[in-house]
Amino acid sequence: MKSIKRYEGINVVPFIDVLLVLLAIVFVISNFIALGKIEVKLPASSTKETIKDVNHNIVITDNSELFINDVLVDRDEFKRRLAGFSKEDVITIVSDKKAVYEDFIFVVDILKERGLEKISMAVKK
Repeated sequence: MKSIKRYEGINVVPFIDVLLVLLAIVFVISNFIALGKIEVKLPASSTKETIKDVNHNIVITDNSELFINDVLVDRDEFKRRLAGFSKEDVITIVSDKKAVYEDFIFVVDILKERGLEKISMAVKK
């Protein structure tokens, strides 16, 4: 009579492979989530001044995307959201150094139309 071999353990190699793949995915995703930032390469400036009490951030990316307080908006929505801003609000414009100048002028023009005069621009030193 032939005896059946008994396995005394569980093969954990496939389990470890799956865990390593999941770990790699978590690292890639968590890096983006942890930063939570819109990637913008700021232009350089030799002078700078720190502005405190900024109420709103407007970001212009190099591919003409507009963000208000980290929320992506199109041009029509941009105009609508500015209606809720107060004339006393301090607004910082963060524009990528490769952004189209026309997008920057569009943002500043709409801000001026709404009477929002307290505008600062973010740069790196």
